[in-house]
Amino acid sequence: MEQAALLWLVVLVVLVALFLLTLRRLSVLVARTRSLERYQKLTRQLADRLAATADPFVTQLDEIRRRSGDPRSLAEAMPGAQDALRAIADEGRGAKVPRGLAREAAAFTVELERAVRAAELVGHGLDALVADRGGRDLEAQTSLKRGTLNLRHATEASSRIVAEIAAVRPGDLLTRSDQADALRSSVPTYIVDGDLDDHS
Repeated sequence: MEQAALLWLVVLVVLVALFLLTLRRLSVLVARTRSLERYQKLTRQLADRLAATADPFVTQLDEIRRRSGDPRSLAEAMPGAQDALRAIADEGRGAKVPRGLAREAAAFTVELERAVRAAELVGHGLDALVADRGGRDLEAQTSLKRGTLNLRHATEASSRIVAEIAAVRPGDLLTRSDQADALRSSVPTYIVDGDLDDHS
């Protein structure tokens, strides 16, 4: 009788241990799922804000480069766009990245930062164009051309990366590992040459 009671006690302890282990794994999976969904939602919102800020400027910049737009009004609006892009990049950098998504997060941040640099280059080009000093037209056009291309490509690339992030499922993160030190150098990005303009 005592042996049977002891055996049942052992079985009960084993069952409780298995239950607690399963509960712990479920709680880890739920936390990972919530973290992933939060990050997916944030990156989608940031990409949408980037496009909403950059796309109208790209359209107007194309018009200015074809000599049909108003560089002065765009130059006046540019500081606000630059501030908006900096805020987007800051949010992207400060986001809590789920374990296993560091590479995609780094690539996304690279594109947000590239949009900021592109807007600064565009601002320089617009200032030079509005100043209308002799000999600066070529400098202005070069800055506008490179800035516009980089702004366009940063927007396209960020949308593509967000789609990749959206395709990740919580279970996928179990097989991924983050190698933070090697990430930055291996992040794919576009390098835009000012002479390669397919949108002229």
